[in-house]
Parts: sequence; C-alpha cells; structure tokens
Amino acid sequence: MVQLDSRPGPSKREIYEASLSGAQERPYIPRLRSDPPAYHPLPHSLLEFRQQEGAEERERWLRELWRRLPKQRQGNIDDEAISRAIPVMDDTSLTRERAKKLQEMYEDELVGSCNSSGLGLTRHIGWREFKRYAEQKEAELWNIFHNELDLDRNGHLDAEELEVALRKAGISLSATTMSEFMTSLTQTPHSHAISFQEFRNFLLLMPRKASPEEIYRFYEMKRFLGDDGRGAARVNMEGDVSLSAEDRPPSSYSHKVSSDVPPLVDHDDPLADGDEDDLAPEEYEEEHQSWLGGSTAVRFLLAGGVAGAVSRTCTAPFDRLKIFLITRPPDLGGTSLSPKAPTRGAKAIANAVGRIYAESGVRGFWVGNGLSVAKIFPESAIKFLSYETSKRFFAKYVDHVEDSRDITGVSRFLSGGIGGITSQLSIYPIETLKTQMMSSTGEQKRTLLAAARRLWLLGGFRAYYRGLTIGLVGVFPYSAIDMSTFEALKLAYLRSTGKDEPGVLATLSFGSVSGSVGATSVYPLNLVRTRLQASGSSGHPERYTGIMDVATKTYQRDGWRGFYRGLLPTLAKVVPAVSISYVVYERSKRQLGV
Repeated sequence: MVQLDSRPGPSKREIYEASLSGAQERPYIPRLRSDPPAYHPLPHSLLEFRQQEGAEERERWLRELWRRLPKQRQGNIDDEAISRAIPVMDDTSLTRERAKKLQEMYEDELVGSCNSSGLGLTRHIGWREFKRYAEQKEAELWNIFHNELDLDRNGHLDAEELEVALRKAGISLSATTMSEFMTSLTQTPHSHAISFQEFRNFLLLMPRKASPEEIYRFYEMKRFLGDDGRGAARVNMEGDVSLSAEDRPPSSYSHKVSSDVPPLVDHDDPLADGDEDDLAPEEYEEEHQSWLGGSTAVRFLLAGGVAGAVSRTCTAPFDRLKIFLITRPPDLGGTSLSPKAPTRGAKAIANAVGRIYAESGVRGFWVGNGLSVAKIFPESAIKFLSYETSKRFFAKYVDHVEDSRDITGVSRFLSGGIGGITSQLSIYPIETLKTQMMSSTGEQKRTLLAAARRLWLLGGFRAYYRGLTIGLVGVFPYSAIDMSTFEALKLAYLRSTGKDEPGVLATLSFGSVSGSVGATSVYPLNLVRTRLQASGSSGHPERYTGIMDVATKTYQRDGWRGFYRGLLPTLAKVVPAVSISYVVYERSKRQLGV
C-alpha cells in the first residue's frame, strides 16, 4: 500500500509572502494545466536541487546541449589575449567583430575545459567529458549564486542583488539595461527574480570562472550576436513583408571603442591591420552613426530589400486582385456586395481573376509590381534613419538618457510611428502611381509615364498625395495592434508549452497572425485611401471630394461589407509572403556576411 505524504501544503499566506519576497514565482491568473505548481520547496543543497530536477530530465537537457556544442577547437586562438583586449565593463564597448572574437574564445575554452580532465590528446568533446564538465560547472555556479550573489538567502536573485554585485565589479548599468539583463537570465516574461535553475541554464556553457564581470561579458556577447526572433517576418498594413527599423542588431550603431582597449591582432582577421581599432573614439562614433549606421546596417537593409522584392513579386497577383476588387465598379467588370447581387464570395473573386486575364493576360497580374519593388529600399532606409533620429531626440530631450537604447517604451513606440510616417511621406507618390496603374483598364496604356501624366492632369502635385491623411491615421493603431497581438500570442505560447523561447515556425506564425489582425483592423482606412488614389483612372472613374465622400458612397453602395472589399486576397498572401521573405532574408544575410 502506498504511503501518502501527510505533510500539509503551504498556506495562502506562505505563498503570498514567498511570492512577495521573490523566493517563489507569482501564481498565474488564470492558472493553466501546463503551468508549474504555484509553490515548491527551495532546495538547500546542490544534491537536493538535482533530486528535484530528476535524473531523466537532467540527462535529456544535458544531451540536448551536448549535441549543439562545437565539437572541435578553433586552433591558433590566444584566449588570454582576447580576454585582456575585450574586458566589456559597460553596454557600449562591444562591436560585432569583437563579439564574434569573444564567442570564438568561449567556444575554444569550452572544448579545452571539457577535455582538461581527460588525457588531453583530443579536441573532440565526448559525452562523458561534457557530463563531467557540466557537474563541476554546476557546483561552481551553485557556490557563487548562494554564497556571493544571493545576499538575503531567499534562493533567488533580484535586480538589487545583481546590481550590487556588478557595482562592486566596477560595472554600472542603467535601469533599462538592468531590466534587459534580468529578462535574458530568467527567460521568463516580466520576472522579477532569477532562480538557480535559470542562472545555471544561462551560464553552464560559460567555461571561465564565474564572476560578476565575466557573467556580464558573457551576457553582452550573447545579446550582441542574438536576434529578436522576427527577422523579416513583419507584416505591414498592406499585407506585405518588409524589414522593420527594429530588425537590425544594436551592433550597427552607437558603440564607442574605449581608448584603453588594445587592438586585437589576428593574421586571419580582416581587421588585423588595425583599420577599425586605430580610429579615435570620435571618428569611430561618427563612422558608425553616419547615414545608415555603418556597413552592417546597410547589409541588413539590403538583405531585407532582397527578401521584400522576391516576396512581393511572388505574391503580386494577390495585390493586383485586391486593387481590382476595391476599385472596379460593376459596370466595368467589378462585383457588388449587395445581398441581391447575383455574384458574390468565391465566384466574385473567380470572375475578377477571369476579367484581369481577359484584359491583359498573365502579365496583367504583375502590373505595378516594378514600383512595389523599387520603393522597398528607400522606404526601409528612410524609416531606419528617421527611427534612429527620433530615438536620439527622445533620449536627449524627453527621457534625458545618454544612450538612445535606454529610452522608455512610449518613446520607442512613438519613434517607430514617426519612422513609419516619414517613410510614407517620402514614398507616397510612388504608391499613388502604382495604384493608378493597377486600377486602369486593359484598354488604357499602363506605363509609369502615362500614369504620372494622368495624375498631374487630375490635380497637379496634390494629386500624388491623395488619401495621405487617412493613410497616416492608420500607422499608430496598426503598430499598437500588431505589437500587442504578437506579444500576447508569444506569452500564451510560452505558458501553454512551458518552453523558454518559441521556435522559428511559431515565431513566423505569430508574425503572420498579428500582422493579419492589425491589417484587418485598419483595412477600412486603407480601402478609403486606395479609392482616393485610384480616383479618375479608367478602371475607377469615380471622383471624390474627400474622405467622408468616399466613406458615404461606399456605405450607400455596399453597406458595411463594402469597407472590407478585397480583404480576402490581402490575408491570403500573408502566409506565403512571410514564408518566402524569411527564407530569402536568411539566405541573403549569409551571402552578405551578416
């Protein structure tokens, strides 16, 4: 007969006090089946911690780590020289090249540490050697965690304890950087304390002796070479995928090199002749803050531009179909959304496809795609430049911080909105020309020059900016809905699966869904803007006096459904656009060396 545990569980008061002190995670509300227990006893020794974790779970986790290890030493790497040359005492002293050097140093020392207890005749990491290293490293991390860092002995590290340890080591961080540091170590959204398991998971593959300065350097290296996980999979209001201002790594700008850091010489390194490290701090900062933030940022923008061009070319028929459904009236081959209309739904879309083919053949589905591709790079470059300039403005005059990365979330959101508005203002005439070309009938000449001449005759310079106001109105609500939906999906996924980070497929799915939700929410605004842009073309001869005139006539003709005409093709292209863009983006980055 099984003996049941007669010990009473913790009271609600004990759970509350443990959560308040940071010794336990706060219970989830509402609680899911996949959530961990609301209260579990803290281990008082490393042996007790290992017993709580379970032998099978430890074995599975360690083997997964072992499979992803660098199996060979790099060779000809002076680890001590790299360590002395790159101390990393703040969050502005790394460059991408130096972060890669640190990564090579850690990987080389990790292979050496795993083999140090063996015969030392092989550079390959065996399973037994790695398991032995992991147990020794775990014991070392247990000691520093409980005897040096955890000052109140509650079994968790809070931000104040971590800040005290870093300050003693001569590292002073802003509140924003400290919050990012905590989040990276915990890998748990909005966590206010670090458990030993999280501490160990983050630092187990750091071969050097754990100390506050070494922990921070290891974190900076991982952060610098990391990614936000979304890459090129950002869907805009049109359902297209483009590189956002937040997609470049922070390494591409705003990083000074301290004058007391000696140059790192490596004959296999393209920087061995000192081209970068010989620069004075002012010259280095000027180079990396010039125009697009240095060559790395330009390469990221190029990769995003190539991905966007391929993605939009492959999904151009969806865009062409959307414009046809929005602008073409029934007397010119369009369809009505009235309940009494004989053709609706899938049949209406099929009729639209047939009409486009009859007017222009297969090439008709790619009308205007050249302009869509041509505007990608200037749009991304202007958005990036405006975004960075806005961040520096908020940092200096609003948030009063030295580093633009330390601005508040509101300032960052406003900077993103300003970047979007500025890029829209710059490329809006191209967008209007594209809409005019796509909304014309097959009998009319569809060339860029003909569309430009027709627009000028319709209203001069102002005709190129018709619908601009309603287009700009949708920028901020779209950004807010997209960001909040993405974060909500990500948090729900992490809670339901118990994983630390979502995989690539899950992240792409979140981007697709959040972009689709945002595009659907502001679609009526885009429809009004598109009809204003197409006004006066051969396929949409209707003239409007303004935004309210478009809205009134749309409602009178088709009711509320009329404001969502063409939504189906917009949403249908999101998944293939994201998939194609991601694949091309990653391949382009590898080709460009970023």
